[in-house]
Amino acid sequence: MQPTKKNQNNNLLAGAGLLTLTGLIAKILSALYRIPLQNLVGNRGFYVYQQVYPIYGIGVVLALSGWPLVISKLVSEQPDGAHARFMAQRLHHLLTLISLIIFGGLIFGAPLISKAMGGDVGLTPVIRAVAWMFLLMPLLATTRGYSQGQFDMVPTAISQIVEQIVRVGVIVFVAIWANQQQWSVYKMGTWAMAGAPIATIFAALFMFKKYREIYIINQVDQANFMQAPQFKWRILARRMWQEGSLLVLVAALLVLFQLVDAFTVKSNLVLGGMHEAQAENLKGVYDRGQPLVQLGMVLATSIGTTLVPNLRHYFVTAQTEKFEKDFASSMRLSILLIIATTGGMLAVLPQLNQSLFGSREGTLALGIYLLSMLPATLILVLITILQSMNRTRNLMISILIGIFIKWVMNDVLMHYMGLNGASWSTVLGLTAILGYTIWRVPKKLWAQLNLRQLLIKDLGLSGIMMFVVWLTEAMLEAWLGDQRMTVILILMLGILFGIIVFVGGVLKWKILKIDEINLLPKGSKIIEKIYRK
Repeated sequence: MQPTKKNQNNNLLAGAGLLTLTGLIAKILSALYRIPLQNLVGNRGFYVYQQVYPIYGIGVVLALSGWPLVISKLVSEQPDGAHARFMAQRLHHLLTLISLIIFGGLIFGAPLISKAMGGDVGLTPVIRAVAWMFLLMPLLATTRGYSQGQFDMVPTAISQIVEQIVRVGVIVFVAIWANQQQWSVYKMGTWAMAGAPIATIFAALFMFKKYREIYIINQVDQANFMQAPQFKWRILARRMWQEGSLLVLVAALLVLFQLVDAFTVKSNLVLGGMHEAQAENLKGVYDRGQPLVQLGMVLATSIGTTLVPNLRHYFVTAQTEKFEKDFASSMRLSILLIIATTGGMLAVLPQLNQSLFGSREGTLALGIYLLSMLPATLILVLITILQSMNRTRNLMISILIGIFIKWVMNDVLMHYMGLNGASWSTVLGLTAILGYTIWRVPKKLWAQLNLRQLLIKDLGLSGIMMFVVWLTEAMLEAWLGDQRMTVILILMLGILFGIIVFVGGVLKWKILKIDEINLLPKGSKIIEKIYRK
């Protein structure tokens, strides 16, 4: 059954690249569709959707990142196809029980959950709409994990794209229809969230057609396998918990912070004396930050984790020098790109806010929220590296502590600072997690980084870029005005000038080494044109 070791490695590397690419496409789609959604349904409609979105996000993590990775490991450990299929079938039954518990909790607990979300009982049907997707989570997770355990990543990638395209299509159609028919924001939210189970059906049908073999087991084999210790329910449940919990928490980190906001932001605004409708409108403004952060992190996290497969190989084969070199490259690229991205987005934020969402409401709170891209990106890159080194002890606890800090500081800071306090609490919670994550990395690895010189150059260059962009946009607005279409043109010019200044500075100051530039998009062409004249 099993392919040769060479083929496994080739398939694994190609498959990892494919999953990374489809993951990027899915993240970009997930961020971009929220812009027309907000434009069509307004701040309150966006608030309704975003209140329940974290529940969907957790479901996606379970079906795509958490459970399948553990299942793929358990499947790949089996000696032959029959054992692998039986393992997948047992795990499907186990996950079915878990999914039924989650589904029941959401269906019957929806009124309580909606009341906890600022007393907004109108969210009850929206929560129930998204609950249905959990019924198909076991099939999706099992088939995806089984295919990855066979070193075949293509079905998972295709199912992910299918699911995202169908869901986004349903949401945009519902938003347009709701706008035309003048639906209430809750009716719109319910049907928009129904896009999740509808999309899950399409993805599940594709995966089931591909891997229906999992559910066909010879009765004699089944009787024999039942005696094997690795198939006992207690052992399977323990392994799913021990090996899957950290994966789920890491993949769902930002979603869990959003879930905290869903329970606390509106409540704290109302406690501060704000009318409920106004608080919901303002929460919808605050939620604009999530797609911005998601888009801002895409480049830095994808490039920062490019070398992780190499790092794992160097760690296992004890090639210390190569490991240290690639670690330094990963971190230098991540730090450089995320500081530049954050600085650039802050410089154009007023125009970006107006261009995408139609107004400049909440620009200060959104600016503070964008600062969370720095710790969030470094956390994701560092944890991926720590996993390659088998140094994940207490990382799960640190993430839970960070979420707790976020929850407590929301209550404290929003009392004094309103919406800005919610943004600062996100930054503080993520910074706490980052502190522990940095501490877990061996000091000798940081010594190779030359961090002080990198930060001086990067912060200096980003500051220059921000000033040039800010001055350019201020002058153009004073000359051309601030109508939305005009601002979109000004925004595009500002982004272009920012890229020119930053790329020129990186090359002029030689901030990156040649092999690090080669990891960037079009890096080889940059090297050929600039460094080898």
